[in-house]
Amino acid sequence: MIIRLVQPPLVQFNAPYPAPYYLKSFLESRDHQTMVWDHSIALFDRIFCRAGLERIFKDAGKMNRAAIKNKTVLYNVDRFLSEEDRWLSYIDLLIDFLRGNNREFGHFLALVNGVLPGGPRFDACLDSLGGNPPPDAAPLLASKLLSDLADFITVTVDPSFSLIRYSACRTGAGFRDFPVVEKGLGGYILREFYRPLLEDAWDTLDRPGWTGNRDERLVIGATIPFPGCLAGALVCAASAKARYGNRVITIAGGGYVNTELRFMEEPKFFDYFDYLSFDRGYGSLAAILEHTGDTPVYKTKYRSRIDNRVVTGGGIDSVSTGGNTSDRFSEIDRESVRTVFPDYRGLDFSRYIRPVDDLNPMHRLWSDGRWLKAYLAHGCYWHACAFCDVQLDYIRCFEPLEPEAFFRHLQDQAEKTGIRGIHLVDEAAPPDSLLRLALLNREAGQSRQPLIFWGNVRFEKDFTPDAAAILAAGGLVGVSAGIEVAAPKGFTRIGKGIGLTDVVNACAAFKEAGILIHAYLIYGYWDQDDREIIDSAEILRQFFEAGLLDSAFWHKFVLTRHSRIYAEWKRGKHTGLIIKGGEGTFALNDLSFEGEEGFDKFTLPLDQLLAKWMTGDTAGPVELGFPFRVPKPRVPADLVEGLLDAYARNRDHSRAEKPAGGVRVVLFLGSKPIVQNTSRGAALFWRWRLGDRQLRIGQDREKAAAIALLLEDAARSGGLSAVPFYERLRSVLGKDAAQKAWKILREGGLTVV
Repeated sequence: MIIRLVQPPLVQFNAPYPAPYYLKSFLESRDHQTMVWDHSIALFDRIFCRAGLERIFKDAGKMNRAAIKNKTVLYNVDRFLSEEDRWLSYIDLLIDFLRGNNREFGHFLALVNGVLPGGPRFDACLDSLGGNPPPDAAPLLASKLLSDLADFITVTVDPSFSLIRYSACRTGAGFRDFPVVEKGLGGYILREFYRPLLEDAWDTLDRPGWTGNRDERLVIGATIPFPGCLAGALVCAASAKARYGNRVITIAGGGYVNTELRFMEEPKFFDYFDYLSFDRGYGSLAAILEHTGDTPVYKTKYRSRIDNRVVTGGGIDSVSTGGNTSDRFSEIDRESVRTVFPDYRGLDFSRYIRPVDDLNPMHRLWSDGRWLKAYLAHGCYWHACAFCDVQLDYIRCFEPLEPEAFFRHLQDQAEKTGIRGIHLVDEAAPPDSLLRLALLNREAGQSRQPLIFWGNVRFEKDFTPDAAAILAAGGLVGVSAGIEVAAPKGFTRIGKGIGLTDVVNACAAFKEAGILIHAYLIYGYWDQDDREIIDSAEILRQFFEAGLLDSAFWHKFVLTRHSRIYAEWKRGKHTGLIIKGGEGTFALNDLSFEGEEGFDKFTLPLDQLLAKWMTGDTAGPVELGFPFRVPKPRVPADLVEGLLDAYARNRDHSRAEKPAGGVRVVLFLGSKPIVQNTSRGAALFWRWRLGDRQLRIGQDREKAAAIALLLEDAARSGGLSAVPFYERLRSVLGKDAAQKAWKILREGGLTVV
């Protein structure tokens, strides 16, 4: 079979989405000729270039201006049309600059001398920079110009278009009417840009000599990670079927399929895709490629060729494929998730842009870098949070990878692609695996270029000051994690398994190590009152005031069919939760409940407060940030500060304690210790966290040299066993001096894990 894995438009433009590259590795290991087509960046290229804009401006000029009732919008449309020549002249330079090239253009852009075009987002950004931006702000300004141009496309030619995720309809993930989706497939961008791109793709496929004969089938597999990719995926499948008829097999999978389409019983969907592949995809794809007849397929839905009913295979619900067949494909799933790694070799990373949506250093990690995306573990090791889709495979079925094999693969990929940044896309990277990855990376960095990585975690007790120090030394630059509801009642409700103290401790440890932190929060639970939301907001303010967070984001609570809350509700719990019925069977994961619209009023004030706090302005009572009456927070004004003080006391106490028995290891992270002669005798000098460190030894230079050698041994590879290390320290310095030296070393880069 000839297999083409497609990423439909549009996803982030700075790096390839990982799912097709995992599946490519899997399929090639089974001797299938496989190639990935990233139609997200390909469609972007077709739109945001001189030829693409010429077409858009031509069609935008034909629009009915009388239909625009908003005077501000009409003004901006006229502004764009009047600056058409400028847009056409500079669009290719702008995109090239966003790709990391042509730095000279950045200096030109930062001059803001009126030669370049502009837009509302660009103007607002320029105002925020005082009207006189430095050259380093050029990527931000360029990104705002790109966003302005996308807004112009949305207003003039395609109201469904958005820069990141092209959506078939405005109702998003919860729509249930498939005919509405089909109407959206005729959108301007899909019609005028994506369909021609697909025809060109089929042409290139045909040129090498493949004719679609009956002995060699073409398989088109599309991953649909987000609702906005659905329309493009459907158009891709329809185009393939129009070109190749029954010689092509079309398969859809991905995050949106796994959640929204799990209960899908709409036969017309299978006019586009022959199969829906669920969960990890390995076992399902293997089963699909072997499928004959009209029997159920492991973790797959398809339309019966006999009676047009939707056939649901084993692993999705109670229907079983029967016997050993299901067991065989289930084992393929389990084995592959541990052994298959994404293969990005041969990919042209220079095509991807690096937009800067915000100068916040944590926010920039998402887009300002060409990251290799991979996971340390499939699923979530906690998989118990009440709001999460804990019944689905991608959360519930936890399978950690072998860190050594994973690291070797990343090193190989980095050398073959030239990309050394790793974005760990785990639901929550396991602390032990993360620590092992950092140690491997640190050890390898002594002889070759180290990797840089970041990703999702949980604010665990395991993230101690020592663990965070090792993670930073091993290449970790940022983490994102959920606080969800910072108020004490909230932690209990959602079953996080951690409390506010744990979150403060983890954040403090990360920040001390110089690691960026992003936090997720949720508001709008069915049983949440205004006071709890205000308490949570006040605690978040205190986090920013204490310098424990770099950024955060508020999500409004969404009830889903696969959450623990819903499962408990079906068992008779949560009697105050009243779920509204929904018609249709197309997309059913999101559920409406009585009272949810009452929380909409909090959205804008919470976002505005957060934006202010992220700039460092944390002054003023939190309740004044709401245009409606809310209760004052009942949490102490120094709650987080008090927890932070307790963290510091516990940290210092722990560092002063000499190591006890067990299998603990010491690792020295400071620079190479140098023996110095001072007016007070011999001393060791080294650097740690941008500061000079010194350990006075006395008049015996040989003792200083012995301690330097001990630290050098502790700096290598896996370090030294803690108790023998301390015994060597005591044998050189004596009991009392060793205790004092131990405390100084622990404060200067000697970690215990």
